[in-house]
Amino acid sequence: MKQLFHVIFKMHTIDAQDNQNLSLVKLVDYLNETAGNHSKSFGYPLKSLFEDGYSWILLGWNIQINELPLLKEQINIETWISETKRCFAYREFIIKNNHNHIIAKASSQWIFYNIKKKKPAKIFSEFSNPKIIKPGKICRQTILNSDILKQSSGKETSDGFIVQKKDIDILEHVHNSKYFDWVINVKPEKIRLQYNLKQLQILYHHEIKYPGEIIIKQEILPSEQNGDLLIYDTIWDKENQRLSSEIATKWQYNYINQ
Repeated sequence: MKQLFHVIFKMHTIDAQDNQNLSLVKLVDYLNETAGNHSKSFGYPLKSLFEDGYSWILLGWNIQINELPLLKEQINIETWISETKRCFAYREFIIKNNHNHIIAKASSQWIFYNIKKKKPAKIFSEFSNPKIIKPGKICRQTILNSDILKQSSGKETSDGFIVQKKDIDILEHVHNSKYFDWVINVKPEKIRLQYNLKQLQILYHHEIKYPGEIIIKQEILPSEQNGDLLIYDTIWDKENQRLSSEIATKWQYNYINQ
């Protein structure tokens, strides 16, 4: 039973964006896989938990990015549990490159869920053992609650997507990393080409299922820092007319490549 758990990934062509950097969606997939392998090291593989009627459901991410690795680079992901409260767990991540430099970090919140009873369940003692808890959130800065977003009066745009069967996870909900794919895809080309994504914070409120359709509402706002942008997205379940997720992203203007 390890307090700190490490997994090494080598980036492949399929994992890259057009600029040869690791895609954000794939980075989140790596984080999910690392968390699953840590659970397995406790004696609870995710598949076995599911077969016993339990699952971890993600409630939110806060990801800060210094840089994304390049094609064929190796990255080392380190994870640990920072806190547990009844049915809630908080998990941290550090992502390092070939030179052992920190290139990104992430904090996440999860809920332990009884699938058969359809309600939260008390976390197993193996996950809340004080010996494996390393207290303290690694990403403390929030952008979802920033004053700029609260006072926003920017122009809102909207886009729609059809939920695909391939988007669904083992619980028959849209997988948490798919939300990142939708949000990045609706960003204007100018932002994707001229800015670097530096922080992303997401809260999951309600699941999205297949078949279905979603609407993304987007508001682009100037940040407190000159040249930077804050973008606030909401993802709505069109059929149920309810808010499924809130996402805030911070983008830094790339002066070098202009």
